[in-house]
Amino acid sequence: MSEPRIRFIGAGNMARAIIAGLRRQGVAGEEIAVHAPHPERREALARDYGIISCDADAVTVAADSIVVYAAKPKQVETILPRWRAALEAGPGIFLSLAAGITSASLKRLLGPKVPVLRCMPNTPAQIGAGMTTLYADASVVAEHRRAAETVLAAVGRCLWLEDEGLMDAATALAGSGPAYVLLFLEALEDAGVLQGLPRATARTLAGETVLGAARLAQEADTAPSLLRHQVTSPAGTTAAALAVWEEGLRTLAQRAVQAAVDRSRALARATEEGKS
Repeated sequence: MSEPRIRFIGAGNMARAIIAGLRRQGVAGEEIAVHAPHPERREALARDYGIISCDADAVTVAADSIVVYAAKPKQVETILPRWRAALEAGPGIFLSLAAGITSASLKRLLGPKVPVLRCMPNTPAQIGAGMTTLYADASVVAEHRRAAETVLAAVGRCLWLEDEGLMDAATALAGSGPAYVLLFLEALEDAGVLQGLPRATARTLAGETVLGAARLAQEADTAPSLLRHQVTSPAGTTAAALAVWEEGLRTLAQRAVQAAVDRSRALARATEEGKS
């Protein structure tokens, strides 16, 4: 049997989502391996998707292999040095899903020869509707970019950034963004319940409305602001509600994204200083 071509470090939800996407796209189970210290988690993935379960130790990595780091950002200082020799020998392609950990920090831990790419998917990847932001520095060749995109395209759309300094903002917007939308859904549902709607009814109305509005914004060749004006009659019910939203929604959104950016940058500083 040939060696697995795609190896995951970590057996959490994002690893599961990408593995599921790869298998849906026809990647054979024997081409995928998951490395994690907890047998129950990695063996559950092996059982569910027919892939190979391995302990956390590094293994030989061929030049055309892809290693996907899907463990916690705070663990990079502990985990990556164990994989350095194997990755350098290939050198295998390394995809990092660790929020806030810069390419410079990753190369410091893995060595300058290893092609390092940063990737930030989001949780809709679990249903193949993810949005992944990718960054690769000038040392990464086109072949490596294509390989990375092939893996991440299994769970949704991909968007490349040419400025690594924008990764924090992209992470704050798209990486964390599903949680913002889900909080908004919770709030709409609760507001409907307060007006007397049964919770199941309020949940359906809120969910389908947000889904439909998102699809309209994505598919229409029109800015969201113009679409909003199209459904807002002067002095109507929508206008009355929007007047309330406008009191603080934009400021809250800006503050929330800034807080996520600040946290991402703090993670980067902590890693660069050798802290966990």
